[in-house]
Amino acid sequence: MPYIAYINKFFISLIVVIAVFISIDCGSSSSKPYTDENSIEWVGDDQYIRTGEARNIISKEQMYGSDPHVMETLREFTTGRKNCYSIDVNNSEDNIKVERVLVRASFFYGNYDNKSNPPTFNLQFNGNNWTQVRTSDCLTYAEVVYSLNHGNTITVCLAQTHPENVPFISALEVRSLDSDMYSYVDSNYPLLFMSRTAYGTNSNSTVRYAYIHIG
Repeated sequence: MPYIAYINKFFISLIVVIAVFISIDCGSSSSKPYTDENSIEWVGDDQYIRTGEARNIISKEQMYGSDPHVMETLREFTTGRKNCYSIDVNNSEDNIKVERVLVRASFFYGNYDNKSNPPTFNLQFNGNNWTQVRTSDCLTYAEVVYSLNHGNTITVCLAQTHPENVPFISALEVRSLDSDMYSYVDSNYPLLFMSRTAYGTNSNSTVRYAYIHIG
């Protein structure tokens, strides 16, 4: 019996509770969630933003490291200097306080406007400058880890910097992180993604959840 008790404790220690796991398929017109091959459920963006127009890409070339179904649609913003997604990360149902989140924004131009001119624009998080997005014919994405010092709602804004460069977004993902993760980092500063490399692989595909093994 002591042996069985030890095994039970071992398995319990492997359970990770992710309070917030939101995947938004920007520009999707479907009223039903879409589940990709990694068992991730994607929802449309109507409940998170009221501005912009849904569009479909024209070219699927250079669509590497992403789910084709999700990247086929996007939301463009032809009006307003800044357009924002508002996302509630308060998990009141499970009474879990979210202290830190990982946010990923993805952009796949796909020549949706038939201009063959991928735009450049700014991305903001909670009113602060996040990064400048320089889109191309390939998938572009930005990631940030941010501490939630105030409130339970986050905003991700796309800001136009030039009249001829119309901002757009293909997907937006939000994941809560364990309170101990990156605990050594000053909560007043974000962690910005720089690069990620899979050394030794012969494949061009991106390794993603749920095939990432740590330890």
